[in-house]
Parts: sequence; C-alpha cells; structure tokens
Amino acid sequence: MGALGTAFGVFDGHGGTFAAEYAGRHLPKNIANVYVQRGGGKRDRGVDPRRLLGGVEGRRQALPQGLLQQAFSGSFPAGAMEEAFPLTDKELLQQARRKGFSDGTTALLLLVSGSAIEELSLYLCHVGDCRAVLCRGGAAVRLTQDHRPDRRDEQRRIKEAGGGVFQVSGIWRCTDAKGAARALDAKASFTDHDSTLYLSCSRTLGDPALKMNDDRPILSNVPDTSRHALQQDDLFVILGCDGVWDVLTDQQAVDLALEHWPDPSAASAAIVRKALSSGSGDNLTAQVVSFGEWKRERGAEVAAQRAAAAEAEARMVREPSTRPKVEEDEVDMFA
Repeated sequence: MGALGTAFGVFDGHGGTFAAEYAGRHLPKNIANVYVQRGGGKRDRGVDPRRLLGGVEGRRQALPQGLLQQAFSGSFPAGAMEEAFPLTDKELLQQARRKGFSDGTTALLLLVSGSAIEELSLYLCHVGDCRAVLCRGGAAVRLTQDHRPDRRDEQRRIKEAGGGVFQVSGIWRCTDAKGAARALDAKASFTDHDSTLYLSCSRTLGDPALKMNDDRPILSNVPDTSRHALQQDDLFVILGCDGVWDVLTDQQAVDLALEHWPDPSAASAAIVRKALSSGSGDNLTAQVVSFGEWKRERGAEVAAQRAAAAEAEARMVREPSTRPKVEEDEVDMFA
C-alpha cells in the first residue's frame, strides 16, 4: 500500500467467491485512495492515524486494559480505513446486483506501518468474525472482537433494522423478516431447500439480500478500527477465519506458531492442520505475520520457554495425583 505500509488480509466468503475476491482486490486500493484524498500521504508528515483510522471513539472494542491504553481514541473525522469499507461495500453491491451475485464475505485487514523498526504500529480494521491475535512474549492477546449475532449490541442493531436473530442448530444466526417469520414457525423445517439467508456473522461486505435498506441494513458494513504500538516482546500476529477459532483457543494458535518459529509459512500450515484435525467443518485460513529478523533471538527464547511450560503441564496431567492418606481410628460404637 505504498507509503502507508504493508497490508495483510483475510477474506472469508460465504455463498460464493465473488465478494471475497472483489474485496481482496479493491479494499486496499480504496483505503490508499481515500487516505490521499483526505490529505494524507505527504512525505514530510508520515502516516496520520486520524486520517487512517477515523473516529474510534464510540466503537471502541472490548480490548484488554493494556491494549486499551494503546488503542487510538478520540473524536476525529472519518479516516481512510473507516470510510473505505462502506465505500467498497457500496461498489461491491452494485456489481453483485448487476451481475446476479448474492454472496458475501467477512474482511480483516492488518496494516503494519512506521518509518523505523522501533516506531512500527499495527492498524486493524474488520467486519465479521475473522480474528487477529498477537503474540506478546508468548502470551496470546486478542486484537479484534468478533462481529457475531450472539452479541447483545449486534442483536439490538439487527432487530432495529427489521431483521431477526435466532439459534439454528445451536448457532446464533441473523436473517431478514422472512427468515425471522420462518424461524418462529414451529412447523417449519430447516432441512429442506431454503433460499433464506441465515448468517452466523453480523457484519459483512456483500450479501445484497440483507442490505435492501441502504440506511439501515441488517448486516452492517461499518468496521471496527484500532491502532497498537508494536512493543519489544511482540513477535507476530495471527490472522484467521472463524473456522480456526471455532476449535482452537487464541493461546493454542499462538503456541502452535511458536513451535515453528521463525517460519511463518510453516506456522500457518500447522494452525490450519490442527484446526482440521480438531473437527472444524468451516473454511480454514490462517496467516502468520512475523515482525522480522531483528526478533529472531527473542522469538527463539520465548518459544523455548513456552515449550518447557507445555511439557511441564503435560507431565502434571500424566502423573497420577497423590491422594492424602487418612488415618482412621477404630471407634467402639457400643462403648
């Protein structure tokens, strides 16, 4: 993305491939174009977080306390990332309706930006339930919060837009008014042919059937954005779709990546293989973004520490627990 930095992304499509492919091609371009249009990109100014992220205040994510202090906050004009997602969605919907496509996609974008190694920042922007997890000193730190219809704030927004939220086979899904009526019908079956869309994510790009009302779409295209200053112990970020996180915890994924340090390709493959062998039945994509050769030694040290800790935990599980010996005295009940 030129002077803005290096971008990495995951686009998890559903119902087809058109939306995911379109978003992957056009979203980074739109971010760069909007940033320049808003006065960014001048060589002597570097990257302006206000122009890149926009108004984080009011949509701040539920991040751990340490990251809340790093997340960019304040009331600023809409930034390039925040504006480019709805813009890309508008263009995508126009193309989809003209060509007869009905699919959609989640979108997670990570931008690594900075003029020097010691000044790198991570910019996150996403819609949907793809997730970014940071490895900080061996510990997993979640950088994004999933957009799913099991969240009360998402349920309220969906219902206010005329949609419905229901559990289908134990999974929370959102749908339109027609789907809501069917879900409330005790005689209705979800096993026969059904053209109604029931999605397990609450924000997407695409999905024209659930965005008939441009002012109040059932599925939102408004992203969450955040900025995090890269710290000394930050080794890599894992970007993964929901098929990974449905069966692996954040820490399990980080530990798997550490086992293959410093090879991000091998780490990504290991995460996908583990998710598949753990029973994931959804799309599987994982991308490990490593922060360069200057962290090689620190990464090796952290990987060794985590391996030793994992072995100690496994040893405790294997070893039978010693039960305390209870001394019993004979008691004459008839004395």
